[in-house]
Amino acid sequence: MDIGRFHICIEKFSSASVFCQKLPAVCLNGYSTLLAPANEVLIPQELLSSKTVWTPDRELGQYEDLVARVTNFHNADKGFMVLDGDVFDVPIRKDIVHRVVRWQLAKRQQGTHSTKTISEVSGTGRKPYKQKGTGRARHGTLRGPQFRGGATMHGPKPRSHAIKLQKKVRRLGLKIALSARTAEGKLLIFDDLEVPSHKTKNIVQYISQMEGMKKLRLLHSSMDT
Repeated sequence: MDIGRFHICIEKFSSASVFCQKLPAVCLNGYSTLLAPANEVLIPQELLSSKTVWTPDRELGQYEDLVARVTNFHNADKGFMVLDGDVFDVPIRKDIVHRVVRWQLAKRQQGTHSTKTISEVSGTGRKPYKQKGTGRARHGTLRGPQFRGGATMHGPKPRSHAIKLQKKVRRLGLKIALSARTAEGKLLIFDDLEVPSHKTKNIVQYISQMEGMKKLRLLHSSMDT
């Protein structure tokens, strides 16, 4: 039976196709790709033994299902989970990520900037001096943009900076981001978030023990709620 290629990485998120099963320590940290015939079981019997699994390099973005290790804050083995290849093994496209990030940042802008027009600037509407005979340039108001403290012409007004982006592109951007994090080994799947104490310093201590962890985002599945 063709076992397929088995690749190992590490990360943090939960996916749809849930498969949690206690397995021996054949793959203690990470993700693996698994190719099996349609009429065979998802995890071949050979992988349930205690022998070391070969971990060759593989080409990313092949839409292959990934077998991921499930753990917790104590780094205990909680079984394995199958991650859908249509979400966690998508080809990386920087142009899609750029469009999604630009859409997010534009939508995040408050757009509360505002400048005063000539009708909004405080001041008298009286003509500063007569039209002729002074040798100076003619003016009808001191609230014009050419004067200090005067109006701002064509300045920004409160508005929305949001741009439109198709839902398919948004979803694809999220899939690419998850696939990139999975390929980098930065996705961890936790069985639970139970800690002895929920004081902030204890949680910071657990997170600081994770190797190479600079930023953390917790994503909770609502499947059990």
